[in-house]
Amino acid sequence: MSSCLLFVTGIALLTGCKKQDKVGFISPTIGYTTKTLTVVTGRGIILSAALATDESTKPIEASIVSIHDESGKVFTELMNYKVDTYYWTGTPTGLETSLDQINSIRVPVKKPAIDINPTNGQIIIYQEAKDVTIFPQGRYIFDIKVKNSGGEIIIKNALTINTTPAGPYSYSFSGVDGITSLDVKIEKAEASTGPTKLIVKTLRKDGTPIDPKTLLGYEYGTAANPNLKDWHNLGLQKIVKYTEFPDRLEIETEGTPIPVIGGLPTGQGIPIWAQRIDMYNNGSAIGKYFNYWFDFAIFEPGTWNITIKLNY
Repeated sequence: MSSCLLFVTGIALLTGCKKQDKVGFISPTIGYTTKTLTVVTGRGIILSAALATDESTKPIEASIVSIHDESGKVFTELMNYKVDTYYWTGTPTGLETSLDQINSIRVPVKKPAIDINPTNGQIIIYQEAKDVTIFPQGRYIFDIKVKNSGGEIIIKNALTINTTPAGPYSYSFSGVDGITSLDVKIEKAEASTGPTKLIVKTLRKDGTPIDPKTLLGYEYGTAANPNLKDWHNLGLQKIVKYTEFPDRLEIETEGTPIPVIGGLPTGQGIPIWAQRIDMYNNGSAIGKYFNYWFDFAIFEPGTWNITIKLNY
């Protein structure tokens, strides 16, 4: 009799253990460590941190329940907004010489403009999410659902993202040498159509133009690759026409964006969304050596006036 009881009890214990293994655990404190992000959209892909799971059983399955404002109004059109983007099978090095090399490591896909990695809860905003009628500057609050073998939980107000659209162009000052500062103005000519054209002027402090022939560019790569970061090279963007005038430089390209894909590899100090321009003159232009460098991108076709004024 007692041996039977022990046998039955042993089976019950084994069954109980297996049942518990299947149940799992989901923490009530699962969430994002950083709960607010401030970002510029349209420059490059934006990634939040992953969810801190607080020892919750893995795997998890995360999804966006709602994107809303402070009053709770849901941005339905934004949640349904999809963009044409790419799935990358490799990482660009920044030394590619043709779009064929880039296209060999990416596949065109259509994705939600604001997406989530279901395995870790990382929020993804694709750089193609540029329609300001759907995704204007603003504050966006996310409710996130997390499921695992232990059940599911909805994290209300899990993450807030404050956005500013990059707009049709972007500019970021990088540095100067031999002069005190740099004023750069990028303006699109009104109602401009046709091929994309850049009209570039570099001005002395008194406003007189510097002949573009006297400005030289620095090379970051090897002589065999096209990473010469002056106006002769715009990443992988094909230059159709390049004309130097005594007071300006005119460059026509196949279109936008400029650059087609961002600058040098991570760690080189150049953001992935931009093309770096790095120019110098040994003294003929202003009577002394100077060097300036900045990062820019053009996202909209048309004629663009880029005016660079030296301060010294």
